[in-house]
Amino acid sequence: MVTAQQTFKVSFYPTTVTIEASRGSSDTHLVVDRTTGQVTTASSSPAFSASPLRTLSAHGIMGLINLQRGPYVVLITGREAVGTIGSSTVYRVSATRVVRVADDRTPSGFDAADEATYVRLLENALQTPSFYFSYDMDLTCSLQRQDSGSNDVFFFNKYLAEPIINAVGSQSVFVLPVIHGFFACKPVEVRGTRFNYVLVTRRGRYRQGTRYLSRGADAEGHVSNYAETEQIVDFSSGDQMAYVQVRGSIPIMWAQVPNMHYVPELRIDVNASHERFQTHMTRMIDEYNEVVAVNLINKVKYEKPMGDAFAALSAQMKSPQYHYVHFDFHKECSRMRWDRISLLMDELSSLNTRFGYYEKKASHVQRQQLGVVRTNCMDCLDRTNVVQSELARLALEWQLRSSHVIEQTESVSSFPVLRQMLNNVWADNADTVSCAYSGTGALKTDFTRTGKRTYMGALRDGRNSVERYVRGNFFDGERQDSIDLLLGAYRVQASRPFAQTLSSEARALVGTIYVCLFMLAYAFFYPRNHSWFGISNVAFVGAWCGVLCLVFCVVRAKHTAELVNWPRLVAHPMRPQVIKTNASIKLPIVDRWLEPSAQSARPSGKKFA
Repeated sequence: MVTAQQTFKVSFYPTTVTIEASRGSSDTHLVVDRTTGQVTTASSSPAFSASPLRTLSAHGIMGLINLQRGPYVVLITGREAVGTIGSSTVYRVSATRVVRVADDRTPSGFDAADEATYVRLLENALQTPSFYFSYDMDLTCSLQRQDSGSNDVFFFNKYLAEPIINAVGSQSVFVLPVIHGFFACKPVEVRGTRFNYVLVTRRGRYRQGTRYLSRGADAEGHVSNYAETEQIVDFSSGDQMAYVQVRGSIPIMWAQVPNMHYVPELRIDVNASHERFQTHMTRMIDEYNEVVAVNLINKVKYEKPMGDAFAALSAQMKSPQYHYVHFDFHKECSRMRWDRISLLMDELSSLNTRFGYYEKKASHVQRQQLGVVRTNCMDCLDRTNVVQSELARLALEWQLRSSHVIEQTESVSSFPVLRQMLNNVWADNADTVSCAYSGTGALKTDFTRTGKRTYMGALRDGRNSVERYVRGNFFDGERQDSIDLLLGAYRVQASRPFAQTLSSEARALVGTIYVCLFMLAYAFFYPRNHSWFGISNVAFVGAWCGVLCLVFCVVRAKHTAELVNWPRLVAHPMRPQVIKTNASIKLPIVDRWLEPSAQSARPSGKKFA
């Protein structure tokens, strides 16, 4: 079913930009001042009858953002219908456009290169194919929350939309709440009963970021990689059932500091974590009524201090509505004994049964979900995905049995088509959430898709793990900047956060790396004596590989503060101090190579650990 659609007309005049909606706004227009960015409203009048300088059309307005030159408007220029919830169509954002609203005047302190970088960062953040919206329902709220109240935690474009909300209110047709996460809608028929299986993951807008650069809880109790996943059974009769789960980083003050080692340095501050932990869990209890925190990290070695801190703080949480379960996933499911996840399901059975699920029939609420399972591992990705998919399968079986779609003795496994659909949707969800946080697909999705662990799946996990290492050390800083800019964690200032000031030693080391890579490429394309495996070519390659390894060791030991790809807009609180020697020495050729990307000047701005 296709619901009413919406388009917007954006008209540019010498001093203002007007935005008109095709339906739902009567004669009201938004008016944006091209100098200040202030948003007001106006009715149709002769003042707007003159021919505009140019006109654009859009399917939605994500909001406005001020950069150095002034305001920019973020438009949704492409959309794709991906399914329905009830009678409301859900769209995926397929294209966006960042358009300068500001006039041609140049403000003081303006730098064209910095402005271009800001625009590029914003465009990069918007390029992810994981934004969804609906014109007729608030997709940022679960079905139960829409009946009981609102929550803007998952209103991902709230920062961009604030200038419009301040002018016309949150219920205006000009305000379009957008979620970032995952959406799938699959038609299903089981024994003549038709329904849509819908899965929605909403990522929170607070403390979002990349895997190693955003961990733990901030002073307000917001945690990294926080997301709500809702499973909806949407019957053609209009009846609906929903089951909600939550994931989020361990709510203490901790970090994994990128240092070019495969396993980064782990830092924990338990003493500073008590208030953050209490604030986070109290907020969750207020939102979901009752919470069981399922901790999947290892009980030994590297992850043990995290588990000990989580357990200690949970013991101090005196609320009867909070429960803590620690399940060592890797120990219990080692040697591919993935069937042992059933041990955790059995342990959660009584609590999960009491929590129940949300149900609405004939527009009347029959029951509400009384609590939520909050699952985490270190990243809240791979182990978390496996456990959440199992909880979703059990919930779906309860829902279908209570609706008399399947017998009490039957399960999802009794229907191969339904089982395969469920597995694939949850694996796709796992990949999407993982790409948003780590930059790669999820690990262990072979189990999610097939119900068993395979050696080919283990090989794919190895490849993704290597890619995560490379991204975490050499690429995620800029991605973190993009997220901080989009969500308002950084507000554009007159400073120069993108300035380059690498030490001469660091520049020389990077230059040596370029030389090594060039020589290795030369040996590949032009092998000595025309033989890749001849003694002279192997010796040549081995020598340059040895130099490359030596340089890498030196970089890892002394220069991670400069050469790890750190964020530049909001300083990472645990970034090592940069020590510069002979900074005045110039290396022109190396400087030319490093000009676009290298930097170590610490930008202004604060960010909680």
